[in-house]
Amino acid sequence: MSVLASEFDHLVVAAQTLDEGRAWARETLGVEAVGGGKHDGLATHNTLIKLDGKRYLEIIAIDPDADVPNVPRWFGLDTLEVREHIKHGPRLVAWVARCKGALNAIEQLAATHTYSANLVRSASRADFRWRFAFTPNGERIAGGTLPHLIQWDCHTHPSERLPESAVSLTALMLGAPEPEPLAAMLEALHFSDARVQVGQSTASHLVAMLQTPLGSVVLD
Repeated sequence: MSVLASEFDHLVVAAQTLDEGRAWARETLGVEAVGGGKHDGLATHNTLIKLDGKRYLEIIAIDPDADVPNVPRWFGLDTLEVREHIKHGPRLVAWVARCKGALNAIEQLAATHTYSANLVRSASRADFRWRFAFTPNGERIAGGTLPHLIQWDCHTHPSERLPESAVSLTALMLGAPEPEPLAAMLEALHFSDARVQVGQSTASHLVAMLQTPLGSVVLD
């Protein structure tokens, strides 16, 4: 029997426009972001960078050509907090963990007591299909320090279609004034990854350390 679990899937960098995001990838990481596309019904679009293993970095922006969605966009893109955060350039805003172990793994894990992203919706882009756990208001979870959950409902993972980039994740640091609840929630989500570290900070803070063709890069 498979064991219910979640594992690291991707980082999320938000930009005001995808063109800005692509330029940021070249200048900051030394690579070209490729692929991606429009998210049906969510009025967002993205482009991607392969990381090591079955992982990737997503650059996401509001799609100016899409109709206004009926639900809040994910990752807090509609919120003043995130809009201010990315006003001067693309920034790391969230991360995503994929669910495995059961056909309804995401529903089971999203129902975890006190986990705020418990509204599971289906989403798609081209031939990719998945379920995603939203917060009801579209805001990030614990200021972006806790992961959104995803369960892929297709045979191919996006990373498998991306070219090698020589970009890898070396550490993801989750900071909070009281880190114990973060660690407890990760345990409740059956998440374990030595690269993901929980620590104390004066405010909610998400930091990723990457190895890139330009050397070590810190995203926050």
